[in-house]
Amino acid sequence: MVDWGPTYLKEVKGASLAQGGLSTLIIEFAGAAGMLSMGWLSDKLGGRRGRVGTLAMVPLVVAFAGIRVTPKGMLWLDLALFGLIGFFVYTPVMFSGVMALDLTSKKAAATAPGFVGLFGYVGGRVLQGKGLGVIAQNYGWDAGLYSVIGCILIGAVLLAFLWNVKPRG
Repeated sequence: MVDWGPTYLKEVKGASLAQGGLSTLIIEFAGAAGMLSMGWLSDKLGGRRGRVGTLAMVPLVVAFAGIRVTPKGMLWLDLALFGLIGFFVYTPVMFSGVMALDLTSKKAAATAPGFVGLFGYVGGRVLQGKGLGVIAQNYGWDAGLYSVIGCILIGAVLLAFLWNVKPRG
């Protein structure tokens, strides 16, 4: 969203470049608040990061679906949905590294989150950026948003396998 959100708002919703750029600010600040809140919540639930991460995917689906149907001229609502996305999207991202630490031995304490981070950046930043760009260019932004929603649902299903996993003690 940080990369393509302003472009989407400009091309589809008629926002100015400055208004679209505001989405980046909103996503990042909401993301910081979300990481702190969801981290606290997972600690209160005994370290069940898989559970909190899976539940964080639900508002993401709702927000992306909402962005798709929000009418042009309601930029405030789009920006509110971007804030909702920012609040929840960083939770599973952050937890992937934390869960790697929770589930590995002390010998692999640096390797496990590094390995997860490598695939997260290659898959998340490189493939997602290029893939979404190709989909949006060839099939339109609606297809792009549907593909994002599909990926969120797949991620939620996979993350649900860690629903009851707690950190080793």
